[in-house]
Amino acid sequence: MKAKTKKKRVRLDAALRREKILDEAILLVGRRGYHGFSIQELAQRCKLTNAGLLYYFGSKERLLIDLLESRDRRDAAAVSSMVGLKPSDGGRATVTFEKTVEVLHAIVARNCTQPEIVRLYAVLQAEALDSAHPAHDYFVKREARVVDAFTKMLAPHVDRPRSTVRHLLGLLNGLEQQWLRANMAFDLVAEWDSAVAALLPRPKAGRHTRGHPSSD
Repeated sequence: MKAKTKKKRVRLDAALRREKILDEAILLVGRRGYHGFSIQELAQRCKLTNAGLLYYFGSKERLLIDLLESRDRRDAAAVSSMVGLKPSDGGRATVTFEKTVEVLHAIVARNCTQPEIVRLYAVLQAEALDSAHPAHDYFVKREARVVDAFTKMLAPHVDRPRSTVRHLLGLLNGLEQQWLRANMAFDLVAEWDSAVAALLPRPKAGRHTRGHPSSD
C-alpha cells in the first residue's frame, strides 16, 4: 500500500515539474524566440541540470511543440467553458451567429489576461515562416484547423465564410501586435469588438440558413 502511494506522489511531482518548466519557457521563448533561448538558461531558471530538464521532453524541439500543444489545449478548454460551448457543437450542429461572435470575443478577452502568451505566439509565428523552423508544420496545421472550424461556424451566416475568417485572423494578429507594441495601452477587446461589428455585420432578419455554401 505504501509503495503505491509513493509511486503516485512521484508521478504528481513530475507533472508539476513539467508544468513549471513550460511556464518558465513561455516567458523565455516569448522574449527571445526559439533560436534565442538555450536549454541551459531554461534549466538554470528551473533549478535543474540540462539533462534533468531534457528528461521531461527529450529535446529542445520537442519542448517547443509540447509548449504550444499544452497552451492550445488550455486555451480551447477555457474559451469553451467561458461561452458554454460543448465539443459536439463544433461538429455538424449549426452554431448561431451570436454564439460565433461570442466565441471570438472570449478568445480576445482571454488573450488580454495573458500578454506573455500573446507575445509568445507573435514571436514564434513570425519565426516559423521559415520552413526549417521546428514549429513550421505545427503552425501550418494549426492555422488550417482554426480556419476550417470558424468557416463551418460562419458558413450559414455570411457569404464567403472562409475569406471572412482569414480577414478576422489577420485583424486579430494585427491588433494584438499593436497592443503589445503599445505596452497594452489601449483596450484590445473594445477595439476588436468595434472592428468585428464592421467586418462581420449581423445577418438581416429573415435570412435563411444555407446548407453548404461555397467556403471561399
